[in-house]
Amino acid sequence: MKKISIYVTAFMTMLLLAACMNNDNNASDKADNAPVENMSTNDQKADNNTNNDDQNLDVAEKAADRVKELEEVDDATVLVTDHTAYAAVNLKNGTEVNDDLKNRIEEKVKEADTSVEKVYVSEDPDFSTQMKDYADRIKAGDPIGGFFDEFSDSVRRVFPSA
Repeated sequence: MKKISIYVTAFMTMLLLAACMNNDNNASDKADNAPVENMSTNDQKADNNTNNDDQNLDVAEKAADRVKELEEVDDATVLVTDHTAYAAVNLKNGTEVNDDLKNRIEEKVKEADTSVEKVYVSEDPDFSTQMKDYADRIKAGDPIGGFFDEFSDSVRRVFPSA
C-alpha cells in the first residue's frame, strides 16, 4: 500500500508540473502575439534629443537658437514631432507677431532642421511655459509616452488646424 501511495504522489506531482509548464508556454505565446502597448523606448542622443518609435518628440535646440537670433525674439523653445515643428516664442516688449515674423521664424527652424516641413508659431505665454516644461522633461529623460497625449492636446488647443 505504501508503494502505491508513493507512485500516486509521484504521478500527481509530475501531472501538476506538466500542467504548470503548459500554462507558462501559453502565457508567453499570448504575450508574443499581443500588441505592445505603453512601451516607449527613449534613446538619449548626444544632443539631448529623444527618439521614440511610436511617439517621436524631439527638442530642437539648434532651431531654437536660430530663432533667438531674430531681434524681435527674447526666447524660444522648439519641439519637433515627425516633420512638424512647434515654436513657442517670447517676444521682446512691444513686439507683436505678424506674418512676416512668422515666416522668418519658420525659415530659421527649417534652416536648422531640413526634415521639418511645417512650422507652427505661437507667442502665447502659457503655451511657451508648457513647451519649456516638455523640453525640460525630454532632456531629463522622462518617457515621452507619459506626456505625449498632454502635449498633443496642448498643440490642438493652440493650433486647432494642426
